[in-house]
Amino acid sequence: TLLVRDASDPERVLEIAKKLSSSSQHLLGLINDVLDMSKIESGKTSLNITDVSLSSLLMSISEIVGVQVRARQQSFEIRTRGAMPEHILADSLRLNQILLNLLSNAVKYTGRGGHIELLAECTGNRGTTSNFRFTVTDDGQGMSPEFMKVIFEPFSRESSAMTGQIQGTGLGMSITKSLIDLMGGTIRVESEVGRGSVFTVDLDFTTAPIIMTYPAS
Repeated sequence: TLLVRDASDPERVLEIAKKLSSSSQHLLGLINDVLDMSKIESGKTSLNITDVSLSSLLMSISEIVGVQVRARQQSFEIRTRGAMPEHILADSLRLNQILLNLLSNAVKYTGRGGHIELLAECTGNRGTTSNFRFTVTDDGQGMSPEFMKVIFEPFSRESSAMTGQIQGTGLGMSITKSLIDLMGGTIRVESEVGRGSVFTVDLDFTTAPIIMTYPAS
């Protein structure tokens, strides 16, 4: 309606088009979150296990989050600690989704000039299975103890003057927790209002290639 009304004003049309693009992305995110929750709650979510390059996955995350932090004049760092295997057997899409959900939240709830960090480390081995820990840290506005009790429940959002202007569905953390549960992992959170948050995810992945044996023809 606005575009039709202001079609003769190029500057106004450009302004409206930018708002349309932003709103469309928000709506797409909302739809995807609702669909994800619906699949998870109906038990229809499954994992697609493939060979995943950890370095490539972290590089992709760095590029995506880098765009977000630059727009908010924040700093972002990905670090690894200790010996990290190059390849794991995992669901690349879902692992990527978990880490991006946590990092995107960190960006949203950290002010301009803030710092966000992702630490990836291998914390132990059992045969061909290794435990990986991914820690997302920010120095943003943090969370109240009351909200931390319900953070992983669907549609949970903290209500405060600081968070009121931030768009969100309240589904991201619930989806993240459900995907981590599906992978047999754990997530825990430490936070304090005004002092930032730390999310720690522990997941087990096989680090050896799968050997498939076929019967002789």
